[in-house]
Amino acid sequence: MTKDWVVVMPGKGQAAEVARTLLGLADDPTHVRTDGNGSEFLVAPYVADRYNNAREPERRPRRRAKKEDD
Repeated sequence: MTKDWVVVMPGKGQAAEVARTLLGLADDPTHVRTDGNGSEFLVAPYVADRYNNAREPERRPRRRAKKEDD
């Protein structure tokens, strides 16, 4: 059983989508709980880490525009 829980607060109207995502990332569905009348979730720390990593956009190196020859 997990001792420490991390709070995840979805944006307005995003609770169902966030719940599906969190449950998909969890190794065990009992590692995702609802709190605050379903307006926030308590998750195991590893689930929070996976969720945050999945939400971060990939960082691509910036490229400079090529100079056009006149």
